[in-house]
Amino acid sequence: MRYHTYARSSPQPSGKHPHGTTATAESRSGLVSIYAKPSSQAECVGSVPCGAQLVVLGRQADWHAVRYGPCQGFVSDDTIVLNY
Repeated sequence: MRYHTYARSSPQPSGKHPHGTTATAESRSGLVSIYAKPSSQAECVGSVPCGAQLVVLGRQADWHAVRYGPCQGFVSDDTIVLNY
């Protein structure tokens, strides 16, 4: 699976990086699902509690590639808050 990755050395014109290195999980259900592919129809490979810090690896459309401990996959854009 290919996704756009973000280098720390390429800041936005504002001086901020396109993404921080982490994001905070947020969901009304209390858990954020991590999927094998950028789709809610894909296999769920893990979940994280709200407030957990995820490492952001990149982005594909409305999904972010993330890592949480040993689990790596995709979360929907509306279930995380990026930390700049």
